[in-house]
Amino acid sequence: MAKIRNLLFEPCIADVSYDFLEQSKLYCFQAKEYSERLNAVMSSDYFMRNISQHSIELGFCEEYDLLTTDHLPPLAQALNELNQLRNSQRNFNQENKISLEDLSHFLHLSYSITQRFDPAILIPPRRNIPSGGGLYPIDIYVINQHIHELPQGVFIYDIFTNKLKLIRKFKDSDELNKALNKTLFAQQKNDIDYTRASAFMVLGAELERSCFKYLDRGIRWAILEAGEIVQAMYLASASLEVGCCAIGGFNDEALAQLIDYQNPSQITLLALAIGK
Repeated sequence: MAKIRNLLFEPCIADVSYDFLEQSKLYCFQAKEYSERLNAVMSSDYFMRNISQHSIELGFCEEYDLLTTDHLPPLAQALNELNQLRNSQRNFNQENKISLEDLSHFLHLSYSITQRFDPAILIPPRRNIPSGGGLYPIDIYVINQHIHELPQGVFIYDIFTNKLKLIRKFKDSDELNKALNKTLFAQQKNDIDYTRASAFMVLGAELERSCFKYLDRGIRWAILEAGEIVQAMYLASASLEVGCCAIGGFNDEALAQLIDYQNPSQITLLALAIGK
């Protein structure tokens, strides 16, 4: 039993894994060159046509036709329709902002508890997102810009109480804009309408929640889980007619500081803009 308890206090992430996480970070001085690289790829017909449609070349194989989706059950048909509607919206409406009700529905559909803890049989709380070992290392933060029922600030979404907890309040819009420019390179990039987005989601990972059990392999599960949550967010936005767009290019260190991360095992994985 003592050995099991020590798992919570022993180092569980190797130095080489921290090196990888550090190497994959994006800093302010790299933003311009990184953006130019992305633009070069996106503006190339060759890259977009050939790479995006590439599949593994196997040579001759027997092939079997799959059935069409013409006669799906009602729930499956609803999911199929949402999959067709799922897309990235990069421009947002200046006048029409999302409400607190919109945000509440968006968060609940994206990430929520589906089964409460049962102490009698030691089943941990289950959520709508699969997680390695049921450890759920991902937290969702909300940076509010234009949702008028909330102050401009940074919140953490408490999935257990269904509340937003304010962890940083901006004194005015100028301070908010400076934070967005520093963390999301809002002024340096023109790929998303940052100024009109109602809010931004940030997916942060507490890696030790997963790695204390799975060691370095737990990093994989955390990254996979973030992808699952983002997909759920896209489907939620499609169902609510709310626009969203994932943001992969951001200042890792600055964004981590904004959400009050202080440990190297706490990392930001992705951001996402939402609006109408």
